[in-house]
Amino acid sequence: MKKVFLTLVLSFISLCCVAQGERKWASSDYDFVLYLIDNDLKQDALFLLNNSSYHPSDTLDFLRGWTDYFLKDLPGALESFSKLDACSPFYEKALFYSVAMDAHLGRYDSALSRLSSYKGPKKELESLQGAGLALLRNDPEGFSRSSQNFTFSDQALYEPEKILSDIYKKRYETPQKSPLLAAAASAVVPGLGKIYAGRTGEGVSSFLITGALGAITAEHWIKDGPKDWKTIVSGLACAVFYIGNIYGSYVSVSISNQNLRDAQETVILYNIHIPLRSVFN
Repeated sequence: MKKVFLTLVLSFISLCCVAQGERKWASSDYDFVLYLIDNDLKQDALFLLNNSSYHPSDTLDFLRGWTDYFLKDLPGALESFSKLDACSPFYEKALFYSVAMDAHLGRYDSALSRLSSYKGPKKELESLQGAGLALLRNDPEGFSRSSQNFTFSDQALYEPEKILSDIYKKRYETPQKSPLLAAAASAVVPGLGKIYAGRTGEGVSSFLITGALGAITAEHWIKDGPKDWKTIVSGLACAVFYIGNIYGSYVSVSISNQNLRDAQETVILYNIHIPLRSVFN
């Protein structure tokens, strides 16, 4: 009922303004728009901003971008935020949020370009986002340059700086599991590569199945000779499982490494975004 009432009020206000040809500054409705957003009335806020007759201003661009951001219309938010220049009081907030949104959209070069244009005082926040972008772009040298400005003293940035530094160490300073080593291990001992990949149950199963087929093949070889169909069938089955176990071990480590990287990227995106709420509270 409350939402319906507000929608009717907003529609009436907008129609009155348009009908009378009146224009006003968005700053006069700034607190009201934030109230709508905070009370899950984002569509109403967008309706007001798009259908009322406002003077063009940086406040209007910011409010439109901020509303689109909460509506998860990231391209729309970026378009509005991009209109703000360095003289606007909303510039810093819009820029750092734009960097985070570009990163979420996978537009790392665009995010880096935005960040490189920043000349303001929030150098440590700039470094945090720069370090996160370097990890997302698989640029260890870029991370090293940006992380030089980590102080681990700002309460809002301490935890994200620590997490990004840990990811860097795990990714570039700790030896990664090798798919080739997993394949080689399974070639020597069937299933060993999958155990190396962390799939102990699959590794034990591969060892038992391949071992059993090998034993059956050997038994038929001794009893019936190498040309007997039972020897040939069991031998082919053993060969298929043996080769499959080697390939499977290679793939298991590759998937494990990719899953780890995907999980790390999710954490990186989170930690270059969430601290903004504290910094610009």
